[in-house]
Amino acid sequence: MDRRAALGKSFAELVMARVGEGVGVLCFLFLLPVLPFLAVAAAVSSLIRSDPDHPEPSYRPDWAS
Repeated sequence: MDRRAALGKSFAELVMARVGEGVGVLCFLFLLPVLPFLAVAAAVSSLIRSDPDHPEPSYRPDWAS
């Protein structure tokens, strides 16, 4: 049985599906090694970020008081 006939897709559509799968795999392989660094950066950022309940004092010039 012809796979293209069974799926109802042309040869170009099947090729584009394979290209899309390849691009998806390449994106996954690129992101996989980067994810631990992103997780560490997010954790450090959350520790360093100031507490929103106690905001930093804003600058007020002397003449504003």
